[in-house]
Amino acid sequence: MNNINDYAESLFQLCSENGAGPERDELDFEFLGNKTGEPYLIQTNVYKNGTGGRKMRHMLWFDPTEDYHTYSIHEGRIRMISC
Repeated sequence: MNNINDYAESLFQLCSENGAGPERDELDFEFLGNKTGEPYLIQTNVYKNGTGGRKMRHMLWFDPTEDYHTYSIHEGRIRMISC
């Protein structure tokens, strides 16, 4: 992580059956800690056959500590939109 104030709290991980193996498939969603009062971030990463490198950070538009929230993944077709 680039910022010394960040820490990760795992929201959830979804792994293939060989999740501990070198050829694992995995989806990661992690809350990054907020010690500075800045907007909260969720960091995501995708591993396919053990290769990651798809790390992204998403700024939340709400304070996730204010209330209980339900998060979900909807499985379906991926659509690419070009602008």
